[in-house]
Amino acid sequence: MNNLRLYSLLAERGNEVHGMHLGLHRIEAMMKALGNPHERYPVLHIAGTNGKGSVAAMSESILRAGGWKTGLYTSPHLERLHERIRVGGRDIPVRTFAAVAERILAKEEEMFVHNALDIRLTFFEFLTACAFLHFAEEKVKVAVIEVGLGGRLDATNVVHSQSCIITGISYDHQDLLGWTLEKIAREKSGIIKTRTPVISGCRAPEAQRVIRTRAWRLGAPLAEIDRDFFIQVTAGRGPFFTFDLQTPKRVIPRLTLSLAGSHQVRNAAMAVAGVESLEDFAVTDAQIRRGLARTRWPGRLDEYRAQRRTLLEGAHNPEGTQALRDYLLKYEKDEIHLVFGALQDKDIGEIGRLLFPLAQSIHLTPVANSRTADPVMIAARHPRFRRRMRLHPDAGTALRAAWKACPPRGLVVVTGSLYLVGELLPLVRSKTRNKQL
Repeated sequence: MNNLRLYSLLAERGNEVHGMHLGLHRIEAMMKALGNPHERYPVLHIAGTNGKGSVAAMSESILRAGGWKTGLYTSPHLERLHERIRVGGRDIPVRTFAAVAERILAKEEEMFVHNALDIRLTFFEFLTACAFLHFAEEKVKVAVIEVGLGGRLDATNVVHSQSCIITGISYDHQDLLGWTLEKIAREKSGIIKTRTPVISGCRAPEAQRVIRTRAWRLGAPLAEIDRDFFIQVTAGRGPFFTFDLQTPKRVIPRLTLSLAGSHQVRNAAMAVAGVESLEDFAVTDAQIRRGLARTRWPGRLDEYRAQRRTLLEGAHNPEGTQALRDYLLKYEKDEIHLVFGALQDKDIGEIGRLLFPLAQSIHLTPVANSRTADPVMIAARHPRFRRRMRLHPDAGTALRAAWKACPPRGLVVVTGSLYLVGELLPLVRSKTRNKQL
């Protein structure tokens, strides 16, 4: 099967979120039919509203620095579908991905004919099955698995994790997860398993209570970043931080991060805590330090020297946007020009309230996704910024206009959706002289 055919077949399964049918019975049936490949390796399972991708990337990098053969499954992708599935830090090869997918398709067809599936696998279920099968066949020693959406009914939750991390709870996907932090926390804490260690970075008291209660009921040892760990920032090179970390097991000095933003210090602490809780995967202080220093996670406070300085940030909810706002207020004294696109189910009112006052010009664009918000609608939600706004037919046009409007010492910020960041990343890279580190 060629790639175009594969991508076409996956596209027919509908949008990744709107085409989602939460529940585990389909993925459980597929795993059983494949011989339960997800049970052949230990798993570090990561959920949370924000930061779970960064924590997953850092955790995998630490384990790999420790000499372990790793699998990493994340979502969504930025540029290429197969970048979601990685072994040893490398994307699954395109031909291998196509071969694995073809086997899943054949098994699915067989099951569907024999009424072993009520409907065909969703887009995300299909990719999850591909990842779990590939990791088993590659004989990874440990897999780091990022939840797609929620936790309790997410397709990744068929795993029997050796440890799990809940990065934090805030508002996103309320139509699927619930309209209160307690309900959202119940969904995300669904990844906690009986007597399985859990690391929590959650700060909201109402969500903390939910996580503590579930952990207690399941006899799952709970470690909380604000209670059981001590973090001391010791230095910073611009937005890149060095810190000392005291865990219940040791003190690790001089951990230096390759990911920008003060929030990544907390994410790094959760990654270290998660790896420490994997009893069979010991790593040294030096390996932790090397893993954090070498982590790469594009599209998150990711700056390039393109036609103008250009910052890519996939913030798509109020909590993530607040982190971006804090970053810009702290580090950017020059003019900011914004390229903004979002999905229609996001809190565009609050996101705009936080970001739009910082921008000299605001370039609104649709996102290449069926859930995109109309730029006209975004503009209508924020009439007091209408004079600063320019509406564009596509993301590339919006970015070029922002570059043109931005003075030489200014900054263009691309944000509002990780899909928008992924769409524009190739254009930014093609115009980049040297990446800002």
